[in-house]
Amino acid sequence: MVEDFVDQGLKLEKHGHLDQALNNYNQALEADPNNADAWFYRGRILSRTDQFEDAIQAYDNAILIKADYAKAWCNKGIVLGVLDRDEEALQALDQSIKLAPDFMEAWYNRGLALRDLGRYDEALADFDQALKIKPDNNDAWFSKGLTYKIMGRYDESLAAMAKALELYSDDGEVSLEKAKVHLLKNQAKEALSSIAKAIEADDDLKEAAKSDEELQALWESAEFKKLVS
Repeated sequence: MVEDFVDQGLKLEKHGHLDQALNNYNQALEADPNNADAWFYRGRILSRTDQFEDAIQAYDNAILIKADYAKAWCNKGIVLGVLDRDEEALQALDQSIKLAPDFMEAWYNRGLALRDLGRYDEALADFDQALKIKPDNNDAWFSKGLTYKIMGRYDESLAAMAKALELYSDDGEVSLEKAKVHLLKNQAKEALSSIAKAIEADDDLKEAAKSDEELQALWESAEFKKLVS
């Protein structure tokens, strides 16, 4: 019975019916309050619907039942990171990695927490570890690129972002960030080319480019104005 509720919830969640999925997970927990997976899936829905504090509580309940639940520790860390509670996020992600050393998502998200804490070299090491596990993770390459940008290591930033785009060429956000790095290197032509690629991938980025102060040096450029018109 409990498994039926969970299985149905997973099917509904897969197809985007989050409220109905949550209802199924709740019914599973009414039948068996000690079902760690049901708490985990409930937390996942609550996180996806921006109910972050309730999501953390759900993950805590899963962990209370199953202390070695690496995915629950990881997801708790992700939510804490969204809430800018980076030290707590780091602790949760540390625990996830201890339990599952090959869990790519935990390494990647711990890298994000470390970057937010200004621990850039450690963040890069975690992104590299994530990429050892999953070399085609374009998010990890992009995050490396952003970290290098913050550190002022612009050539390495561009190389990492180029790798992210090699893996997923339609990521307009990466192209727009790459434009900013080119501009930091006084490469206006390359910056404009990257902006064009960003807008080609996502037309909504025209407005972002027009308002992003990191691109201000290009705002009066005729080519820029043509791109964002």
